[in-house]
Amino acid sequence: MNTFAILVNIGVGSVIGGVTNELAIRMLFRPLKPWYIGRWRVPFTPGLIPSRRDDIAIQMGRLVEEHLLTMEGVKRALTQSGLENTLADWMNRVATDWMTDEQSLRQVLQRALPQIFQEDGTWSDSLRQPLQLHWQTFVDRTLYQYEEKKLRELVPPAGRERLDTALDTVSELLLMRLREFLHSPEGQQSLQSMIRGLLGGGGGMFGGLVGMFLGDDKILGKLLPHVDDLLQRPELSQKLRQMLGIEADKLLDKNVGELVQWIGRDQIDDWSRALFTRLEEQSLRIVDEPLSRLTSPFQNAVNTELIPRVTRWMIETLEKNVERIFQKLAIREIVTRQVEGFPIERIEEMVVGISGREFRMITVLGFILGGIIGLVQGLLSSWLG
Repeated sequence: MNTFAILVNIGVGSVIGGVTNELAIRMLFRPLKPWYIGRWRVPFTPGLIPSRRDDIAIQMGRLVEEHLLTMEGVKRALTQSGLENTLADWMNRVATDWMTDEQSLRQVLQRALPQIFQEDGTWSDSLRQPLQLHWQTFVDRTLYQYEEKKLRELVPPAGRERLDTALDTVSELLLMRLREFLHSPEGQQSLQSMIRGLLGGGGGMFGGLVGMFLGDDKILGKLLPHVDDLLQRPELSQKLRQMLGIEADKLLDKNVGELVQWIGRDQIDDWSRALFTRLEEQSLRIVDEPLSRLTSPFQNAVNTELIPRVTRWMIETLEKNVERIFQKLAIREIVTRQVEGFPIERIEEMVVGISGREFRMITVLGFILGGIIGLVQGLLSSWLG
């Protein structure tokens, strides 16, 4: 009897321990809603997690914000995760695909904006007219803005140096072209006409006497070497250079308004329209070129300089604005709302899926501990009895 009683105590204790542990585990999630008997709510309903969902959501939001997804952790992850290299590799692949593509820029634009070109291949009026209006507005605004500015103030030092060099070249070029003209048949004919006019045009007495003793060819043969020698003298080149410099200084001392008035506003507008037309024609030639040809001069610079700078700037900007991003995101509120709206069944499935083995061990441990307690109780009862 004593042995039977002990075995009964062990069995009863084991069942109570195991069932109690299993029930405790189930009561973490079940029941999902409170149970009522009349108006009396059954204790421990709903389960622990359903009844404390709001508190759990708040605590999880605080845990994520303060300990898991922190600004320091994000900054460290940005620095150590290799995100910059990954981003640079991706941008390099995208840029390389674009810069080696044989399709033309026109084809790309037509796919993105089908109405951008007319049937004859020119820009559509919906694009051309606003651009032309903006161009004319830009010209007018620029002329008005610099109306009182002297040209000298608008020319940079490097431009003035190039102007001086150009004046030297122009003076030498003018003298050289004049010499070439005088040695040409047309130039010699013009020089003969000048000589005849100078000597009286062949109708005066002096002109008649000169024409009697010297022919035009002889006069030209004697005069041309002297004129040619005069045009080659450095003094003449320097004098011409000084004259050009004086005229250039006079021009540079004029302001933009005076220059526009001197040239004429109608002429300025004609030049503006002609320049716009030239730019339009050039743009149409460009859009018909393959992307590979358009981007070939920049491929190396884009891959080795531009993309590393852009990715570095993006990462640095992201690091500098992590705090602002966190404030805008309100991570605690996001996590809290997500947990509040998460189905309890899904939470139970996740927890059981992760800790199912441990839960089973707890149930088994309940059986074992209950059996041990029953054994001790049976032994005490037998010994005391």
